[in-house]
Amino acid sequence: MNRSEFLETLQHGLRSLPVEEREGIINDLDEHIAVSLENGVSEAEAIALLGQPADIIAQYVHGDIAEPKREQAPVIQKPVVAPTEAPPEKPTSKQVSPFKIVLIAGMCFIILMLLLDALD
Repeated sequence: MNRSEFLETLQHGLRSLPVEEREGIINDLDEHIAVSLENGVSEAEAIALLGQPADIIAQYVHGDIAEPKREQAPVIQKPVVAPTEAPPEKPTSKQVSPFKIVLIAGMCFIILMLLLDALD
């Protein structure tokens, strides 16, 4: 049974329900199929995971609880990778070394001299 046949069977079997409720059920089941397809499950397998249309219809129309034929294994979309080790933290000290101070002061002095020379 393909997707359209499955949904048509449900549409026909749920015809005694109000239109809004019936459309909500059909849309929900169609979305389940779409998600399964996105996760690499075949259309036939996705439909089989939902169960037999007669069981689904009985559940919604008569309030019967359908026993699942099998349990669906969880679908993992992205592998979860645990961090191996945190990188060592660098010191958060904001101290500037005396060398850097002298270097910056020297550069400022050179820039100042160049500017003064340009004004002459």
